[in-house]
Amino acid sequence: MAKLDPARLDGVYGMRKFTAEELYAFADELEARIESPTNTDDPKWLRRWINRVRRLAGEKEKAVEHKESQK
Repeated sequence: MAKLDPARLDGVYGMRKFTAEELYAFADELEARIESPTNTDDPKWLRRWINRVRRLAGEKEKAVEHKESQK
């Protein structure tokens, strides 16, 4: 049986502690890395991470909007 470590329970590898703006900035940084000639990472892998980070940022924005509407 696979063991659950705390990192797996905290969103996309601990990304839940960042704000939506910070996550969007990180996704933009990853996107710029794809175009870099010195990039050694697989572009497909980077695109997958960009999608995950942007999805999490969108969820954070929705959560903030929901909290504001509840007040």
